[in-house]
Amino acid sequence: MLTSYLLSFSLSFGNKSLAHHLAVMKELVHRDKNRPSVVMWSVANEPASALPQAGHYFKTLIASTKAMDPTRPVTFVTDTDYETDKGVQYTDVICVNSYFSWYHDSGHLEIIQLQLANQFENWYKKYQKPIIQSEYGADTIAGLHSDPPVMFTEEYQRAVMQEYFKMFDEKRKDYLIGELIWNFADFMTAQSVTRVDGNKKGIFTRQRQPKMAAFILRDRYWKLANEARNISQRFYYQLQNEEQDICQRDEKTCTAKPSFQ
Repeated sequence: MLTSYLLSFSLSFGNKSLAHHLAVMKELVHRDKNRPSVVMWSVANEPASALPQAGHYFKTLIASTKAMDPTRPVTFVTDTDYETDKGVQYTDVICVNSYFSWYHDSGHLEIIQLQLANQFENWYKKYQKPIIQSEYGADTIAGLHSDPPVMFTEEYQRAVMQEYFKMFDEKRKDYLIGELIWNFADFMTAQSVTRVDGNKKGIFTRQRQPKMAAFILRDRYWKLANEARNISQRFYYQLQNEEQDICQRDEKTCTAKPSFQ
C-alpha cells in the first residue's frame, strides 16, 4: 500500500507532469500578469516535496515562471518538514501550512507558541528567506461552546487564533511577512470520520453567518491595517524632511517648483 502511494507521487514529478505544469503556469502568467492584485506566483499547494524528484521538478518550474515574469517573487505552499523539503530552496518566499493543536497534539493549546516558534526559526535559519504562514486554523461548529475550550467549539477556534497571533507578532519584527487563516467560510467535503457535515474551519458558516472568530480576526486586521498606514505616513514625512535637508545644503539638487501666484 505504501509502495503504490509513493509511486503515485513519484509519477506526479515525471516529465509528462512537468511538461503539463509548465504549460499551465505559462497560461496563468500570460492571463494574470497585468493584474495589480497579483503580488507573487505560487506554483503548487502542499506537494510531496520531500521526494528526491521534487528538487529538479521545482527548480525547473520556478525558473520558468521567473523567466516569464521577473518582476514578481515565486513560491509554493509546503507542509513538508524543513529538513526534508527539496523544493523550497528555489522559492523567493517560504509559504508554510501548519495546524498545531489540531492535526498535531490535538487539544494542546499550551504548546502552539513553542511549536510555531520552532517552525519559523528552523525554516529561517536554513534558508534566510521571508516567511508567510499560509494556513492555520481549527474546525468549529457554530453555536458549540465550552469553558475551558475544547476542540470544535467556538472558544477553541478563538484560542487557537490568539496563540498564533502572539507568535506572529513576535516574528513580524524579523522575517514573517504574512498570515493567511484557513478558511473564510465552511464548505462541503466528501463524507469521512474526520468531517462533520463538511470542513468547518471557516470563520463564517456556509450561510455566511459569523462565528466568534470572525470578530477576533476583524479586530486584528484593523490593527494591522492601521499599523501599515502609520508606517507609510512616517516614511512619507521622513522622506519630505530628507528632501528639505538636501535642498538646504545644496539648492542645485532641488527641482524647481512652479509658482501659481
